[in-house]
Amino acid sequence: MLHTPLEPQIGVAPSRYNIRVPLKNGRALLYNSLSRATCILEAADAILLDGCESLSLSEARENETIAGLMDNGYVMPTHVDELQAVENLYWQNRHHKTSITLTICPTLFCNFGCDYCFQGALKPTIAMRDDVQDGICALYERILDEQPETQFVQIMWYGGEPLVRKGIIFELAEKLNEITRRRQRNSSHAMVSNGYMLDRPTAQKLFDLGLRMVQITLDGSQEAHDQRRALLSTRGTYEKIVSNMRSWIDDIGIKVNLRVNVDERNRDDISTLIDDLSERGFGYRENFKMYFAPVESVTKGCHSVADKMLVKREYGGLEADFYVTAFRKGLADLPYPAYFIGICQALRKNDFIVVPCGDVHKCWDTVSFAEHRIGTVFELDPLFENGTARQNAWNAFDPLSHPTCRSCKILPNCAGFCAHKFLNSSEVAGEASLPCPSLKYSINEKLVHMAVARGSIGEEDYDPDEIRTDPYALCDERFDAGDYAHYGYRPEEIPAE
Repeated sequence: MLHTPLEPQIGVAPSRYNIRVPLKNGRALLYNSLSRATCILEAADAILLDGCESLSLSEARENETIAGLMDNGYVMPTHVDELQAVENLYWQNRHHKTSITLTICPTLFCNFGCDYCFQGALKPTIAMRDDVQDGICALYERILDEQPETQFVQIMWYGGEPLVRKGIIFELAEKLNEITRRRQRNSSHAMVSNGYMLDRPTAQKLFDLGLRMVQITLDGSQEAHDQRRALLSTRGTYEKIVSNMRSWIDDIGIKVNLRVNVDERNRDDISTLIDDLSERGFGYRENFKMYFAPVESVTKGCHSVADKMLVKREYGGLEADFYVTAFRKGLADLPYPAYFIGICQALRKNDFIVVPCGDVHKCWDTVSFAEHRIGTVFELDPLFENGTARQNAWNAFDPLSHPTCRSCKILPNCAGFCAHKFLNSSEVAGEASLPCPSLKYSINEKLVHMAVARGSIGEEDYDPDEIRTDPYALCDERFDAGDYAHYGYRPEEIPAE
């Protein structure tokens, strides 16, 4: 009698997205970037995990420890394609249609003269005309027509310094809010501002119009900040910004995300800033959190500061320490690795940025450079029918096609991180041309700091030198600066509109 062959027995294996941080006495902190689960492995459990490939799926399910690891994504059946699962999740998130972001620059002019500004030193003074405002309203209506599933709209005010033209913001916000109400959608306004003109009356007016979040920047101690972020007249700005925030932070419901830009020149002043903000009462507030970002030469406007940037690996370690210091004073959260931080506005089909002349862009970093526009509010059909050439380049961008990204253990967190650095690589200088986020250079330290804060481990349970993140251990392949040939084109080859 012929017998039907039994289906080959399925085995199990450790997830490709496991990140193991060594602790003392053979223990380990285990994180999985796909499930985003974290646990502490005892020494015996670590041995079981390493040997799980000898088990069949049924045997793995019968082992209490391995079964628990499977439930949290640390161990996977061998027939599961984890990379495909990441790709599916990535495109689901990138193509979700329930929300949009419309970014508006009422001016590209700024009252500050920061030397590391991506716009460069010569900023246009043009203000947004009434016909451009009308075009923005028409664009907003068209987006809602094209994407009827939209439930929530974020209106982002950007610049330059948007409050240089606050009257335009007040007027245009009213028009956009009326459209939102008439179209029965929900919306919220946000702003990127240097904070110098955000006094209490302005904050109240903006709050009444729907502003719920503002990003403001302070770059270290008053001395360090005033050297870097002075008015065009060279007068310092630190005290004015802090006083403005203090005047409304208690009773106007605007959340402040305080950005701190870090480079070689101010790295030693960050702790002074943290101390000062704590002493002034900004700690332990739900509506005030600070975060840190490296200064990078991401456009031709700021190539002059390329030599002031910190090496990515060095910055990663510093950033992890900054977060711990700020967390202990109630000024920052310890950031848990998020999903797909590389899915930005530039990669969302119906998210747009409009500059004062009416040009439409996709990326915040390109707004001062007309050659990067994808269209205009005065001709909406090309934006929604076949798309313009530059627009289609953004839409076609696929970070998961890059071999380094595909092999990286933090792919579910990063997802390419910065499309601008891929698509406009010739305009990025120095180590900024490597698109990887600071997380790639500090994930071990950040995971350990969070575990300590939660009480899962103590500082005596690890050796700071042993847990140091090795970015090259996260990838099977290395990312070399300027390695973009796999896309088959370079930005300068995209035909002009």
